[in-house]
Amino acid sequence: MKLTYYGYRPFDIASGKLTVLATAAPKIYRDLVMGLRGDTESVRLATDDFDLLNNQRDAHWYGDPLLEIDLNGLFQRKLQAQLLKTLSNQQVVQLTGDWQQLLTQILGTSYLMDVPMAVPETPELVKLIKLSGLRLAEDSTQTPYAILETLIKTLEELHDQRLTVLTNVSHYLQVPQLEALGKVVAEADLPVIVIEFSETRQVNYFKSCQYYYIDRDFVLW
Repeated sequence: MKLTYYGYRPFDIASGKLTVLATAAPKIYRDLVMGLRGDTESVRLATDDFDLLNNQRDAHWYGDPLLEIDLNGLFQRKLQAQLLKTLSNQQVVQLTGDWQQLLTQILGTSYLMDVPMAVPETPELVKLIKLSGLRLAEDSTQTPYAILETLIKTLEELHDQRLTVLTNVSHYLQVPQLEALGKVVAEADLPVIVIEFSETRQVNYFKSCQYYYIDRDFVLW
């Protein structure tokens, strides 16, 4: 995949490797953010053969890992639906049977009251899973690194191959964490770009990434 921005050669975004596009120029940072959020056409995405892509369809803006990413809000229902797809017929029968047994026990306790009660028809399994409240574990949503690692693994599980767009990763991760995140991205083989505003080049910090830097004079390094 390639990212095109007027005045510069296309930026390569390889699947399986963190790509970082940092700048000290406020205008460029604003253009990158608004373009990749789909608010403007200041930035365009294209295939490696330069066929134009649709930013809103082929990329997803996740932004700041601590301030913008709500993993359960984004993925709880999708993961519940994905779980249904992975269950075997035998597992579906087993889960449905277990639920029917629970309903029978509940009905049995209702006889303690002097009113007639009945259990309605057994709900579909999709409703049972939704009722369970199945969600991502709390420890996977509490720290910036855990959020980012879980995000990438969730996208892999859901077979979501769109460009993942992040910001401000350097605000939260130490170098070893960034390198570990790079390995997660490599294993998932997903395209991921990080947009950063930085007054200085951070070559050593981003040494494990594909790193581009545009200074305040609009010079690409």
